Amino acid sequence: MNMKKLQIFILAFCLLVPITASAQTSANSSWIDFWTKFSAAVNSKNRAAVKNLMISERDFYSAGGETRDQWLASVSWAELKQSVRTGVKVKKFDGKPGRITKDNYLIFAFTGGKWRFIGVMVA
Repeated sequence: MNMKKLQIFILAFCLLVPITASAQTSANSSWIDFWTKFSAAVNSKNRAAVKNLMISERDFYSAGGETRDQWLASVSWAELKQSVRTGVKVKKFDGKPGRITKDNYLIFAFTGGKWRFIGVMVA
């Protein structure tokens, strides 16, 4: 009986690891394109383009408590540009591949097969 459980565990592990590795590979290969679009949207102060790269209103996280649309309406473009200039570091969010700016302000996650701007920490 124990041998059967071990075999099931090994089979499940072998099936799941490639999926996780595949998601990570897909996330890594699509990051540069996303970051280029996001940076351009920020540098040109294009609210519509930034919104298009964001997660849904319902899922947006703001340490200040704002909704996505409230945050977009009151964003400091100078602060946003400064954060983008710091670059990003790799970080996982809820087990998903992610990035956060080096000043720990802007949060990004690979969700639903796409990179999304998912939230902000208090600046």
